[in-house]
Amino acid sequence: MKIDIDYIAKILNVFIESDKAYIDISDFQNSGINLDNESNPNGINEKFIFHIEILIDNKLINNDSNSAVSLKDLGIHIFHGTCSVSHKPIRLTQMGHDFSNALNKSDILETLKTNLKDAPFKTIFDGSQKLLEHALKKQLDKIIAE
Repeated sequence: MKIDIDYIAKILNVFIESDKAYIDISDFQNSGINLDNESNPNGINEKFIFHIEILIDNKLINNDSNSAVSLKDLGIHIFHGTCSVSHKPIRLTQMGHDFSNALNKSDILETLKTNLKDAPFKTIFDGSQKLLEHALKKQLDKIIAE
């Protein structure tokens, strides 16, 4: 499965749009992200799982103990194709906020999707931060020039 930057942006926005410090798995569903697996009523959406694991791998989300290294740490248990979910607290890390801030800029998101679509995730993340830094530097230069 390929990384879908738009989908990651949608997941991260659930955290950003929340008025709570921690969300849980139900907040994704309540925000319109489909968690159902069409082919397995006892399973969970493969696209969601894939992208949540990318976020865990890159330390963009965490649990209330600051240690999410697996789906279980977020309350998602998969056993032989069957999924059970407990409502554990999940938070966006500072790196997750930084990435979300970059993805919320449409020009940065489009640049990443167009120019880095097949790049490794680390390159996508690092590129997003450099593009955001560049955009903010240009804004600061305008403010200083006034």
